[in-house]
Amino acid sequence: MNDDPFVSCPYNIAHRVPRSRIQAHIVKCEKKENLNICPYNATHRLPEAEMKHHVMNCPSKSAIFPEDIKRKTTAFLHTPKPILQKDYLPETDPHHEIWDD
Repeated sequence: MNDDPFVSCPYNIAHRVPRSRIQAHIVKCEKKENLNICPYNATHRLPEAEMKHHVMNCPSKSAIFPEDIKRKTTAFLHTPKPILQKDYLPETDPHHEIWDD
């Protein structure tokens, strides 16, 4: 998240409020403007034309749906081929007993 302790009001950008008080400020500052509320963060208020793009790229979405985050690393797991005793124990060994057969 942003390290800025202050955020701008979605109704009036000139209003700068502490991040911890933005929800209370929005309730006080709410006007007759028709702004839609983001489904991932109620402090995100946008016009309808911008909402679809915002919902697809909302930074709060990853907190709710962490499985949607694209992973950058991938790995392939496989079982190693077992080494049989007869493959590494020479037949000339006096203790040559093969239990793998």
